Amino acid sequence: MSAGEPGGGASSVGEAAGSSRQVARRGARAPGSSWVRRRLSRRRRRFVAFLVLVLPMAWMLYEEILRRGATLVWLEPRYLAAYAGGLLQSAVLWGLLLFAASRRRGLVAGFYAGLFFMGYVLVHGTSAAFFAVWNTHASVDSQLHARSFVDSLVGALPLSRPLVIFHFTVALVVAATALRAARAYVRPGRIGWAVACVLAPAAIVGSLFVPTSYRGKQASPPDALYIHGMVALGKELAELTNESPDLRVQRRRPERLPELASRPAAKRNVLFVLQESQRGDVICAAYDPRCDRSSPFTNALLPKRFPLLQLRSNASTTAISISTMWSGLSPTESRERLHSAPLLWEYAHAAGWDTAYWTSQNLIFGNARQYIQDLPLTRGAVGTHLDREADLDTGAYDELLTRRVKEEWGELEEPFFAVVHYSNPHYPYVHDEELAPFFPHAMDKSPEKNEHFFNYYRNVVYRSDLAVAELVRHVRSTEAGRRTVIVYTADHGESFREHWQMGHTSALYDEEILVQGFVDAPAGTLSEAEEQSLRGAEHELVWHLDLGPTILDLMGLWDDEATAPFRARMPGHPITRPERTLGPVPITNCSWVWECGFRNWGLMLGSLKVEAREWDGSYHCFDVIDDPGESTDLGERLCAPLADLARRTYHAMPNVTPPGRPHVDWGK
Repeated sequence: MSAGEPGGGASSVGEAAGSSRQVARRGARAPGSSWVRRRLSRRRRRFVAFLVLVLPMAWMLYEEILRRGATLVWLEPRYLAAYAGGLLQSAVLWGLLLFAASRRRGLVAGFYAGLFFMGYVLVHGTSAAFFAVWNTHASVDSQLHARSFVDSLVGALPLSRPLVIFHFTVALVVAATALRAARAYVRPGRIGWAVACVLAPAAIVGSLFVPTSYRGKQASPPDALYIHGMVALGKELAELTNESPDLRVQRRRPERLPELASRPAAKRNVLFVLQESQRGDVICAAYDPRCDRSSPFTNALLPKRFPLLQLRSNASTTAISISTMWSGLSPTESRERLHSAPLLWEYAHAAGWDTAYWTSQNLIFGNARQYIQDLPLTRGAVGTHLDREADLDTGAYDELLTRRVKEEWGELEEPFFAVVHYSNPHYPYVHDEELAPFFPHAMDKSPEKNEHFFNYYRNVVYRSDLAVAELVRHVRSTEAGRRTVIVYTADHGESFREHWQMGHTSALYDEEILVQGFVDAPAGTLSEAEEQSLRGAEHELVWHLDLGPTILDLMGLWDDEATAPFRARMPGHPITRPERTLGPVPITNCSWVWECGFRNWGLMLGSLKVEAREWDGSYHCFDVIDDPGESTDLGERLCAPLADLARRTYHAMPNVTPPGRPHVDWGK
């Protein structure tokens, strides 16, 4: 026992000492462990704060990936770099505003909170809603060409539409969440906060000068595109630029039509096929078994069509041309009349007809969508619905348009009125080397290569004609299609230096307004009198102003008593009836639909034409039948009284600049 006691004592002492060392070690670790935890906690808070600050940009990117992820993946490297730069801009802009707004109190913090909230809701809400409706982002064209400042801010969106309300609500929720989270998780020091307050205005100003890619490819985030559009608008309002002072498109407010009684001569539907920039001499409007022009496909399919060889547009600008065709009104009518007149779809709808409008045009250009966006349609698509990257000038591929119409054609209920509007012959042209029979050809606008350039254009028309023919073939293969009358024309022509001009909108010579066209009707869909009248119109002068009345007549609405007040405003006559429009007929690129972006004025009476451009001191006079090339100016005396009537007709005159517009020295 005694021997064991000392040993037991020693052991106890050792155990006590070990226990003391363990306690000491734990005590030594405790402060370090707390420091680590504090450090980790600080890092966690900073990470959370960082997530909060990038949330506005991240949400935009998330929606972008959902909307057009595949498009972004396949962007070329230079466009990807531009997009990445735009994201960085977005992160800096919204992040700095949030950081400056992260303090819970203070007037400065409140100011930045309000600025962030209103800015983000406006920019993101408009961008998201605009994409949801038009499959493209709001940009310069949708903001600069709006009629009012308010319309520019919101992209002239229908703010009462549930889809639009939803996207603005989402933007509001994201902005409120980000702002609340910033005040909960962001802990700005005095210096950091003060720096952010100084840098935030610099970020706003800097974002105003960042260039964007928006025409062919929208290779910039939606907020950058929107801000770029607002900058362009601000420059114009400040008179620093003069981009488009006369190209303001306002939304139509159509008169309400009464219920109409449709009594066509036979059971039929109406399909209006409208081509873009197709001058009359490049197609076979009349059937030709050896057609050597750019429309061999439609030519072969429709051998019994009724050609209109002297059909002319009333303008060489798309916006004015379609307004005359679809309303039947003269382009010289007042803005109130032009923006309240019912269009063909509205007449059809009032008569109980089904309606559709498909186009490969990009209607964001010049904000042209505002003219047709409220139509009563059951089927339809625009270029940006067919292809998210639809170019502003050429639109989506015409092949895609034909494909969409074929998919939806069987869904139309008879009787129906439908419009198919192609776009690819518009400059800069959609060309395919495998569909290019006209040579030599080259995309070269130099004078010495003019014939090559013309052949290039002819090949473009050739390719588009193939798409039209595929549509016609499908239509005629269906039961409804065998009861469908097809009306075909182009909005305007295209010049190739015949009178020293290139393209369209520049003048009113026949290369820009003689479009030709035809009507094709299956057996039994037209009365004998209608066929006889169309046959008699082959070589007679007819106008786009006649097409609206013609289509109303085909729908059996021309004689309806309820249409009498509207018919009284239409200067044209149905080509399906023997009466003809004898004139004088206005031809002009100055209209209250599109105002006076390209200032050309003229009148036609029979084969006599007077025309003038802004720089001209007098009207030129031509006989388009005796002198189809318009090479001999007959002078005002031989065209009297057309020139004097033209001066009384138009709100602007040759050599006179409209009030409020800077004088332009165009030269001759």
